[in-house]
Amino acid sequence: MSSEILDWFRWNRVKLPNQNFDCVKVATHAPKKDSHTHPVDAVFWYLDPYLNKVVYFNTDLKSYAKGTIDASRIIPALKSLAQTIDCARVSEEWEGRYILNDAPHEIRGMLFVYNHDAEYDRSFYDLLTEPVGRKGVKEKKPPRLDVIPIQDGQSIHIIEPRLINYLSTVILDAHRLHAEGTFPERAYEFFYPELKLHKTSGAKLERPATVETLAGPYLIIRHDKVVKYNESSGMPEERYPEGYVIYYNRPGDSAEEFMYFLDILSGYQIIDGQHRIRVRIAHNSPALDARSNFKRAISLYAQEWGFDRYKLARLEAIEFSEVEISKYSFSRVDIGWER
Repeated sequence: MSSEILDWFRWNRVKLPNQNFDCVKVATHAPKKDSHTHPVDAVFWYLDPYLNKVVYFNTDLKSYAKGTIDASRIIPALKSLAQTIDCARVSEEWEGRYILNDAPHEIRGMLFVYNHDAEYDRSFYDLLTEPVGRKGVKEKKPPRLDVIPIQDGQSIHIIEPRLINYLSTVILDAHRLHAEGTFPERAYEFFYPELKLHKTSGAKLERPATVETLAGPYLIIRHDKVVKYNESSGMPEERYPEGYVIYYNRPGDSAEEFMYFLDILSGYQIIDGQHRIRVRIAHNSPALDARSNFKRAISLYAQEWGFDRYKLARLEAIEFSEVEISKYSFSRVDIGWER
């Protein structure tokens, strides 16, 4: 599942899974042992278009049923992952296996938590803050996050069940649009605006969707015009013009929320021009009045900025849709046989 999802977002994977490497900080990570190893389920990587360096993700892959996703499993996994990337940054063994070239790079940790029965419907991050019971202790207390030994300059990213469902939905919807002839097969790019302090690098059609982009409130995809070949004439035909498909991962609870979103698009100069703009809500619990809130936001935003008829027409031409979140589950019988 991790490979299927991240490949579409133009991540790469080092084809050397399920390897351990020797700990080089045994006195700190396992003081009661003479030797110790760290696990590496998979290593994903991409060239960050803003940082202009390769980011490697030492990844811990977890697959849980609904009832087994709890702090007693997640906190130890994060602790182990923090120690792993602490070692990986100075391990010649890790570097020899996974660092592809001499390009500038950084190593991060990633916890990929898949819910294989598709029944987990809570906010994953509540696990890290809600009080829990402890053995021999009557009073419930929140999990202690200070036991996760993340060092200065280190990062751990979490791709959790709801985010996995969202990303899977984006991919499935893009395939559906492609089948309809309104989205290209490969000629799409993940949009990165030129910022004052960060300029983009790399070919646009090769840029990945960074982990920050995947977990953000919206995902902007710019695509070229869709061209199909007419079987009878053998000539290319334009089926759909170039434009933007924007997946919005927020509920759309108010017009003010969408006004802020429209202001972002305006700042990126996406609203200008003649291209198509499609906003598609892909949230696990969208607001019932999301469409009405979006239309009201357009009216209020245009009024606030004193837009002329042309600019208002551009805003009103934005196509707004809601996409049902897709959930994938494995057969429990198959999982049983695999054990």
